[in-house]
Amino acid sequence: MKSRTLSEFYRSPDYKGPLCGNLVPAITLNERGVGSDMIYTGSNQRVPEFHSWACLVRGLGARSYVELGVGSAWSIRDAGVTNIVTVDLLPGGLPGIPHVQGNSHDLESLHQVLTLLGGPPDIVFIDADHTYEGCRDDFDMWYPAARLAIGFHDIRLREGCDRFWDEVSQQYSSVEIIGRDHASAEKWQGTHDGAGRLWAGGIGVIFK
Repeated sequence: MKSRTLSEFYRSPDYKGPLCGNLVPAITLNERGVGSDMIYTGSNQRVPEFHSWACLVRGLGARSYVELGVGSAWSIRDAGVTNIVTVDLLPGGLPGIPHVQGNSHDLESLHQVLTLLGGPPDIVFIDADHTYEGCRDDFDMWYPAARLAIGFHDIRLREGCDRFWDEVSQQYSSVEIIGRDHASAEKWQGTHDGAGRLWAGGIGVIFK
C-alpha cells in the first residue's frame, strides 16, 4: 500500500467520516501490516477520538509516552513520539516498542518504566483496568509521574471508569474527546444510539 499522509487518508474514499483538516501531516500509513492503520481501524479506538488525542500529544510537544494497556502505541510513534513504553499484565507488547509485563498499579512497574524512558514520561495514556478502583489506582500512581498530561480511554464505559472520570475531571484542568459522527461509531462498534453516541469510548484528558 502506498504511504499516505493523514490528511490524504481523510480525503480519500477509504474514510467515510468528516474531514479533520491537515492537522497531523507527519502521520503516515505504511506497509507494516496491522500496525499501519492502528489509529484508523484497529487498537479498539474510535477514529476521530484517537486522531484528536494524537494531535493533542503532538501539540503538547511530548517526547515520551506511556501506554497502560497495550494497543495504540504504534499510532503515537507514527505521530512522532519515539520514546514509548507499554505496560500490561500480558507479555509481548507491540513489536519495536519496549514493554513492561506487570500490574500498572504496582510501584515496580513504574520504576521499570522510568528506567526504560530515562526519566518521567511526558504523557500517560490509561486504558487498562476499567473498574473504578483500577482507574483510581492508575491515576494515583501515574498522575504525579506525568509531566504534561494524563489520558483516560473509555470515559463513557459504565464499569466504573465513567464514575471515576466524572469525579476527577471536576477537580483538575480537563477536557473530553467524544466522537459523534455516525460513520466512526458504526465502524468501531457496529451500532450507536441514533445520535452517534456509544456506550463506550471517549477520551478524557487531565492537564498538569
